[in-house]
Amino acid sequence: MEPFQVHAIVQVTALLLLLFGIYYARKHDRRVHHYFVYSAVGLLTAGVAYMLYTVVGVPSAHGRFGLFVYAYVLFAAASGRLFWGRKLTRNTHKMIALSAVLLLFLQILAALYLYVL
Repeated sequence: MEPFQVHAIVQVTALLLLLFGIYYARKHDRRVHHYFVYSAVGLLTAGVAYMLYTVVGVPSAHGRFGLFVYAYVLFAAASGRLFWGRKLTRNTHKMIALSAVLLLFLQILAALYLYVL
């Protein structure tokens, strides 16, 4: 299996975990929501680290935007802690998290367009 295929599988799995996390946030099951979100962040970290190690740097625009999306997903996870500490409102955290998932989805679509099609 090629390195980019492993990276793609890990990133798509992380996206699915984030979507499950959104589902359980809507059901107000905080424990399961955190399990899915933190699992997704761990997978994203592994996927990004794997590609940085394999490619040795960030040679493409896809990679640079991917690092931005990764940082934004980390910010969204941190905004959950800010929401829990009453520094952010629920709607602000919700918009940050939904935009992070949307950016990850768009990044995956861009990868499909650039490298598969």
